[in-house]
Amino acid sequence: MTKKQEYITTIITLLTRIPPLVEASNKLNLTDVNNFSEDFYEQLLNLVYGYSLKNANQFDPNAAAIDLRDLNNKISVQVTSTSSLKKTTTTVDKFIEHKLFEKYDRLIILNIAKKSKHKDKSIGNDQFSIDTENDIWDVNDVLKDIKYLTDIEKIKAIRDFLIKELQDQSDSTLPNEVNTILAMIEMLSNEKHPEAGNGFIEDPDPDNKIHKRFADHATYLTNRYYDLYIEYGQVLGAINEESDIGSQALRRAGTYLKGYSDDILTKCDGDPKAALNELVESFKNHLSNLGFSFDACAAEFYIVDQLIKCNVFPNRKVSNG
Repeated sequence: MTKKQEYITTIITLLTRIPPLVEASNKLNLTDVNNFSEDFYEQLLNLVYGYSLKNANQFDPNAAAIDLRDLNNKISVQVTSTSSLKKTTTTVDKFIEHKLFEKYDRLIILNIAKKSKHKDKSIGNDQFSIDTENDIWDVNDVLKDIKYLTDIEKIKAIRDFLIKELQDQSDSTLPNEVNTILAMIEMLSNEKHPEAGNGFIEDPDPDNKIHKRFADHATYLTNRYYDLYIEYGQVLGAINEESDIGSQALRRAGTYLKGYSDDILTKCDGDPKAALNELVESFKNHLSNLGFSFDACAAEFYIVDQLIKCNVFPNRKVSNG
């Protein structure tokens, strides 16, 4: 894993803590998190995009429609935890009513929980309007832009800021299981290992995969999966849903695993239990060399989960003639 990947893994882990906290606070009618978010996102957006945003309430306690402003770049931002069309429309209407378009060329609505997709492509009128696809953001939009940054020092500065703001002192390192799975997915989805068209074809078929192909080891493999799922199932689910790794990267990881695991299975004379242990040891050596704190059980769960999905020890195509 490169330094960029290492930094972004930490950024993903820390930034994706925010939406669940916001949603829980909203349910309890707690607004402190919204107030905190204005100052937090002021600093984060300045780091990511090079803006010079300031909290608008510092200059006008009754500022309408916007929370953050950058007069030099003519950018304004509203930080909100409400994603409804009514809220968006009200914000744009106030922006127009107070003629803020005379000061700012762009209004960004940043949802600190999760944005909604509006059917209308734009909201506003002939004087001013926002593009609902490009001007309404949430954490995932910011993460995507961070991932495309090329300045490694800027990425490191973003990571350091997030550690300072979001990471508890008692949690100075990522949990081993999160670290391991994130690192494995990032490593396996590296574009340097596309492995497309490598001669394997199948849809997920656990019954054929476990109980027929590996009948002698079916009990061990299924029991191992259930045992590990108790500890790691929710972790992997959260990573897949919230980390913004993306479906394309996950598919690339699965594709690479097919060829790599098949080589190891062949080396182990078709014994899936021995090959599973060999795969875990292989990842352990690789990630430990990169300085990661390795959780062997988390790695084993990810591999067995991919086995169930038929990305590990794949069935080969049958050639006619």
